[in-house]
Amino acid sequence: MQNDLSSKVLKILSDAYLFFRSHFKQVAALCLPFLFAATLVNFLLARNYQDAPMALFGPLMVNLLVYPLYTAALIHLMARRVLQERPKNGDLLIAAIRQWVPLLLLKTMLLLVIGLGFSLLVLPGIWLAVRLAYAEFHVVLSGRRPMDAVRASFVETRPHFFLILILLFATYVPITLLGMASDQLIQTVTTNDLFRVIGSTGWSFAGLYVTIVLFRAFTETVEVPGPAYPPGPREDER
Repeated sequence: MQNDLSSKVLKILSDAYLFFRSHFKQVAALCLPFLFAATLVNFLLARNYQDAPMALFGPLMVNLLVYPLYTAALIHLMARRVLQERPKNGDLLIAAIRQWVPLLLLKTMLLLVIGLGFSLLVLPGIWLAVRLAYAEFHVVLSGRRPMDAVRASFVETRPHFFLILILLFATYVPITLLGMASDQLIQTVTTNDLFRVIGSTGWSFAGLYVTIVLFRAFTETVEVPGPAYPPGPREDER
């Protein structure tokens, strides 16, 4: 069983990496403008409201407002590529805008619930993060309401808890720690905030790999239309 789990983890990570690599330019064009804009606004708010509540709640609100757009666009891109389609970024963004409200509501709900879980000795927060890992895919791909997506995620992640847990620890944790270390290093080397904005944007972009990995796990463990795998590079794209 351990061998099966290990092989499945490696396969999911590998397939997600192949997707990220082969569609790097489109993912960058689709998501980087949003990530850079959000990071820049967050730094400006932190600088201008250092000791005010706005320094904390301002960036949170900015991230909440922007996150649904690039996340939904990325999910639509992965789903369309599963079907061997070649969607244009404009079409993906239009689809994302249509789902901005339900995904915003879901993300707000997840932040509150998972944040409460982490405040209760961390472990409940980790458990909730795993059990809610598929909720966004149901909102974007199935058009479900946030609460229905949460229920579906709870049902579908239960038999695959350890798989998703390992995937999160293998991706989210190191990317987050490396991003924090990189920011500290940049602050040590230079006082130019532009370098911090660029560095933070880069690590936020790297964090998209977590979404790609979870989508790959979703297609591996849940019956969805089309092939049960996210496409890596085809022979003519290598």
